[in-house]
Amino acid sequence: MKIARANIKVLTIKLKFEKNLFIFTRQMMNLLIDIGNTFVKVALYEKRKVVKEFKFDDLKIDKIVNIIEKYKVVNSALSNVSNPNHELEIILKNQTSFFSFKNDMKIPINSPYSLNEVGDDRLALILAAHDEFPNDNVLVIDMGTCITYDLKSSNNEYKAGGISPGLKMRIKSISDGAFKLNEINPEYPKSYIASDTKSSLEIGVVLGIQHEIEGFISAYRSVFSDLKVVITGGDSKILSGKIKNTIFTNSNYIFKGLDFLIEYNKQNA
Repeated sequence: MKIARANIKVLTIKLKFEKNLFIFTRQMMNLLIDIGNTFVKVALYEKRKVVKEFKFDDLKIDKIVNIIEKYKVVNSALSNVSNPNHELEIILKNQTSFFSFKNDMKIPINSPYSLNEVGDDRLALILAAHDEFPNDNVLVIDMGTCITYDLKSSNNEYKAGGISPGLKMRIKSISDGAFKLNEINPEYPKSYIASDTKSSLEIGVVLGIQHEIEGFISAYRSVFSDLKVVITGGDSKILSGKIKNTIFTNSNYIFKGLDFLIEYNKQNA
């Protein structure tokens, strides 16, 4: 009996230790929130790596609070290109160490624009580019609701590029403006010659975007030597492997930049 009780005691101590160790290892969890024009994406990062991701059709404050409490979140960062959400910001400020581009944040990028003039998403993408390629000229192309072009020079200067309609926006505008053309779920066209209305739309829209991107890349490469090109965003997968000498990364490159924002400001507080 004494041996059995001793074993139970050892097991209880071990379980308590493992539980406390789990809590301790989660004490530096970073909560990253990307509020876009279409979806709300949330990620948990730890030691510069993604631990878990969530995706919502719209912002659900109660779910954000649950995530903070469940995963013992310490730090948070927000990118918001939609309407301001003061309730969310208050919660993040009260329950975490909160970082956003609207605050007086330190960033290792020289920008001719004030932080309020540039979208949070574009700043986060540039920070991700700096994090991954600190000494290179980098063009970041984000294929989201809109397609954005942003540059980081080898001297870590930010230069904003263009904004054009994204894949779904182009398809919707055609459908809205032409009675007999319905919205489609596009695929990469097999040919420049159409076999039906759907393939005709795919040629015009998908290949149109590809040629637009290739044209911008060529123009920027004529100005910036040894330019690295990163293509990201939810719609980037349709062109993955189709554009030479580019880096297709995960659709949530913004998270990488938000996590860098937290870690850089912690180190330089």
